[in-house]
Order: sequence, then C-alpha cells, then structure tokens
Amino acid sequence: MTQLNSPHPLSSQKFNEVEQNLNFILSHFQEPLFPRNIITKALGYQKEAFNVQEVLEYFRASNYEDCRINAYPSFTKYDGINRTVPSFLLMKDFASNDKLDRSLNRILRIESRMRGHSTVLWTSNAYHIYQPVTGFILEEEEIFTKFIDPNGKDLTTKFMQFAELFLTNKKGDRQHRPS
Repeated sequence: MTQLNSPHPLSSQKFNEVEQNLNFILSHFQEPLFPRNIITKALGYQKEAFNVQEVLEYFRASNYEDCRINAYPSFTKYDGINRTVPSFLLMKDFASNDKLDRSLNRILRIESRMRGHSTVLWTSNAYHIYQPVTGFILEEEEIFTKFIDPNGKDLTTKFMQFAELFLTNKKGDRQHRPS
C-alpha cells in the first residue's frame, strides 16, 4: 500500500497551487466527478480515488511526478450497459519547434467545430487541448442503434476514437487509446 502521508518539501503555497490546478482540470468534467481513476509515478498503476483530498495525497506521495487523472469517472458501465456520455475530448499534438504555433492553430479549429472554448496546456513537448462538449449516451438514441456491436466496443469509445482521428487530421498521439 502506498504511504499517503509522506513528507514533501513543497511549501503549503505550492500545495495550494497544485490543488487549484487540479480543481481547474476537474472543472472541465461533468458530474459525477468521483470515483475516478488516477495514476502516479509512485503508484505505477491506476487506482480509484473518491475525492480531491485523496487524489492530492497520492500526488504528494509521488512527489508530484507523472500524476494523472482520468477524464471520465470509473463507473462507466452498469450491468453491461454503457453509461458514459462523450463529454470531453483530449487531444495531444506534437510538432517540431518551428511548426508548433501553426500546428496549435490547426488543432484549435475544433473550437468552431465544437462550438466551445478549449483549454490549451503546453507540457514542454506537446500541446494538450482540453475540450468539454455536450454529449448524450449514444446507445440510448435510436439513430445510433444500428452501430451497436454486441461483441465489440461501446459507441462512446467508437465516437471518441473517431473524434480524435477527425479533429487531429489523423495526426494525434499514436499511443493514445481513448475509451
């Protein structure tokens, strides 16, 4: 079990900054916010967290290195039925240094397509674009029933994978597996 109360050299001011940033990221997501999977360098695997304070404790125990939180709550299926509303898109764009701004502007065309406002983060090697969208459970709409594959992926996963390819012009992060 991970030791959650390990001492950390960050000041309380820095801890508050991390908490504010986490709350900012969470503000992009639809309710319910928890439970939600997290992963940190110290954990090395996904772990379900049930509130902000628990997330912050795991992040602190990892010395704030490689800390991530899932964009969707961890209970997306119930009795074999998808309950996930495709409400958030995350795109990552890599480009050479001289093409980064042009690349970002190309990706941000999603604002006009999605009628929303993106949050753009630069993480020293890529732009991360957060785009909340208004969605609905695809399986509940008759128009989409013909796309349901009883032995395959749920429609939300199919939509998210299509959206990533479409919005990034098939140039998204090849390691990314939206689901």
